[in-house]
Amino acid sequence: MYAPKTKKNIIVPVELGLDSTFTFTCTRDMPCFTRCCKNAHVILTPFDIIRMKHRLDMSSDEFLYKYTTLGHIDKTELPVPVIKMQEDGENTCPFLGDSGCSIYEDRPLTCRYYPIAAGIFHNKDLAANKRFFALIKEDYCLGHKFGREITVKEWRNTQGIIPYDKANIGWSELILKRKSLGPFVEISEKSLQIFFMACYNIDRFRRFVFDSLFLNIYVVPEERVKKISEDDSAMLDFAMDWLATVLLGEKKIEIRKQVDEVDVAEAI
Repeated sequence: MYAPKTKKNIIVPVELGLDSTFTFTCTRDMPCFTRCCKNAHVILTPFDIIRMKHRLDMSSDEFLYKYTTLGHIDKTELPVPVIKMQEDGENTCPFLGDSGCSIYEDRPLTCRYYPIAAGIFHNKDLAANKRFFALIKEDYCLGHKFGREITVKEWRNTQGIIPYDKANIGWSELILKRKSLGPFVEISEKSLQIFFMACYNIDRFRRFVFDSLFLNIYVVPEERVKKISEDDSAMLDFAMDWLATVLLGEKKIEIRKQVDEVDVAEAI
């Protein structure tokens, strides 16, 4: 769920749907403006990192090293980058400037959803996963007392959330499938490292694909090879297909017939 993890009593225990309404506003003249940018636990999705590293003109390696610390996805051992707050006494977000968020157009998904917490429920009996939402109410936030009534659907549109959710769908599905396996299925340390690289370090994953035996082992159409060599979003989609193949056995990327399991193991 895209929501703060360090405070347990701020999520209203009422499930919301896309047509559910809530009242909220956030303006610079409010005394609570940017309070949510301090002492926050902001997990980063794969698409967050792509947008932010491009905004800052940094490589994935540079961005992860400078701005993140390691966390774990709720109820799993799967790693996830979390924004590293500044050691300034208030645990301020490093992207908070004098006038607010300095990367607002490319802010993370967690920040876009706020004050909504979002999650996906995996039901094996249904053809599609179910998306659900809840309202976040923090004592200091005055935004719930003002503003106009808006639906969750409208909020997602106005905050530019939909492209993020679409770009992250493969990642979300991997997480859901891992959770569905239960706590008694263990994932090796090497597999967790592979998961982290493919999800969050898109530049390193690209080097892995093009500077190793990868393309001699997997069948990748020339058109897709060209796209992933140039476009991070295309590479992210490819990375999610590859993870589903090597971690879950879904065979989304074909292995060449003359390749055996030893070759595949050496490539990763």
